[in-house]
Formats: sequence, structure tokens, C-alpha cells
Amino acid sequence: MQMTQTIFIIFTAVTSIGVLIQAGVLLGMYFAVKKTTDEARELSSQLKQHLVPTLSAARSVIEDVSPKIKIATANLVEASNTLRSQAEQINKTVTEVAGMAQTQVSRVDDMATAVLDGLTQATAAVQHGISSPLKQVSGVLHGLRAGFETFRSKKPSHHADEDASHFV
Repeated sequence: MQMTQTIFIIFTAVTSIGVLIQAGVLLGMYFAVKKTTDEARELSSQLKQHLVPTLSAARSVIEDVSPKIKIATANLVEASNTLRSQAEQINKTVTEVAGMAQTQVSRVDDMATAVLDGLTQATAAVQHGISSPLKQVSGVLHGLRAGFETFRSKKPSHHADEDASHFV
């Protein structure tokens, strides 16, 4: 039995040593978790110190700028609508002016054509009015000239007859 008691004592001693080692490991884990938790708390408090004022300032800036952005957006929409309507008005006006200009160009073209046609007719009438009397005057002058030439040519022939009678 002594052997059984010795084995029992050795087993109990080995088990006790294992339990003590396990307790030491658990105690080390406790201190490590406590240290990590303390560091996390310290980091959290520093983060709160710096982040909360920054978030507060950002919130106040957003609250201050938000209505201004809404107003600016509304103004841009209104300006865009105004520009669009003005562009349509200008387009309509340009179209009307172009139509009027086209009408005036047609009128001026018709007037110029009528004036040129009138000038052509007037020129033809003047040419006819001048050329007919000129032809008549020219005919009269040619007749007179022919008459004078005939008259001149008879004088020398008359003298020639007298000269011929001298020879007889």
C-alpha cells in the first residue's frame, strides 16, 4: 500500500503543480487584459477629448452652411430658369428679325428689279426716241448731200457742155 500512497502523493503533487501553473497563466492573462483595457480607456478618453469638439465644430459649420447652400441652389435654379427664358426670348427675337430682314430683302430686290426694268424700258424708249429722229435727220442729210452732190456734179457738166461748144 505504500506504493499506492506514494503514487497518490505524486499524482496529487503533479496535479497541484498543474493547477498552480494554470492559476499563474490565468493571473497573467488577467493583468494583460487589465492593461489592454486601461490603454483602450485612455485612448477612448483622448479620442473623446479631441473628436467631440471637432465633431461639434463640424456640426455647427454644417448647420450654418446648410441653409446657405439651399439658398445658393435655389438661386442657381432661378438663374438657370431666367437664362433659359431669356435665351428663348432672344431666339424668338432673332427669328423675327431674320424674318423681317428676309421680307425687306425681298422688297428691296423687287424694287431694284422694278427700277432696273423701268430703266431698261426708259433706255429703250430713249434710244428709240432718239434713233428714229436721228435716222430721219440722217436720211434728210443724206438726201441733201445727194442733192448737193448732184447739183455740184451738174455744174461741172454744164461747164463741160460749154467747153464742148467752144470746140465746135
